[in-house]
Amino acid sequence: MESKVYKCKIRTVSPVHIGSGKDYGPSEYVNSKAKQKDNVVKTIKRIDFAKFYGDLEEDKQDKFLSNLSNPNYKIEQDYPNISKEYTRYNSINKSSISKESHIAPDISEHIKTSDNLYIPGSSIKGAIRTAILYDLIEERDIEDIPNLIERRGNRTVINRRDYNNFIDEFFAASRGNSAQKNIMRFLQISDSSVRKNPTIHEVLAIMAKDRGGMPDGVGYYSRNGSVVKSYLETIDKNNIVNCEFTINYDEDLLRRNEIEDKEFILDIDYIKKAVYKFSADLIEYELEFADKYKVSYLTKFYNSLIKFNKEDSPVLRIGAGSGLMATSIAMKVKKYDDLEGTQIFDEIRGTFRRQYPFEFPKSRKVTKTGLPLSWVQLNFE
Repeated sequence: MESKVYKCKIRTVSPVHIGSGKDYGPSEYVNSKAKQKDNVVKTIKRIDFAKFYGDLEEDKQDKFLSNLSNPNYKIEQDYPNISKEYTRYNSINKSSISKESHIAPDISEHIKTSDNLYIPGSSIKGAIRTAILYDLIEERDIEDIPNLIERRGNRTVINRRDYNNFIDEFFAASRGNSAQKNIMRFLQISDSSVRKNPTIHEVLAIMAKDRGGMPDGVGYYSRNGSVVKSYLETIDKNNIVNCEFTINYDEDLLRRNEIEDKEFILDIDYIKKAVYKFSADLIEYELEFADKYKVSYLTKFYNSLIKFNKEDSPVLRIGAGSGLMATSIAMKVKKYDDLEGTQIFDEIRGTFRRQYPFEFPKSRKVTKTGLPLSWVQLNFE
């Protein structure tokens, strides 16, 4: 078997958050400040909770445990100057979290190894697979999509088994185990190198508004009269991590697995081109949204992103905030509808619990600083 290894430098063009599935609250962090070059910046110290608790005197341990029964308890109320020995890591704080906050929020943790952030190879590979699928889908395939949708009681759903079979046709042999006989198993992408300190961003959802059938700007998603915010650990923009793409090629093995006709997918130049084309369409789609609803900061961002997206070093969207269009073929279906006058995208929209006739999807997640999440650029050696 022949293996080709390509080193890939990943540059974050906007903040990237790949969630670990865990949050931590104000009982585990304190606000602080640090000197960065010639500036003093806000930081958040993540506390080594077990070590700190274990070193407390017994009577203070009891009081500390009692305080923890209050979900809004802030450890810095009682211990504002926790020493460095109890600090797991420091985060740059670009959010509104502060000592003065009446209720301190929970922070969603980025996936880590030994408290260092990284981008999983599986996240990169999943996004690339979507881009390849987007490139391979043709008109006759889109025309088959309504056959995947069915009524179940009072709901319209996509038949998951039929959908998986539909996708497998592009990557796997027509017979046998679709996982074993899948061309993508010959492409391996390593987890990235690590970054030490996260940057915490405050993230809001902007929602498209409609007035009498006319676009009416955007508003923030709110609940019970309050704007909903989330706080995410991220690898901030303009950071670089490295990973490796390994392509294993064996003509005899591909033939025995009946997927020799799909070997072009393993060509690194084809992969780059597919990602480039997919991202170009996605940028165009996001620009149309920004222009339609007059979101000037998104227009500015996506106009600059066009310059980053090159066939030899394409941009890619991964992680939190990517949205439906970046993680599916829905954008291609919508383009087909626009050209052919069909309504297949509306049928897909009908499978979602929340539907908005004037814009779907109608929300975008952005940082408080006005950046969409999760754009990276791939640079290959």
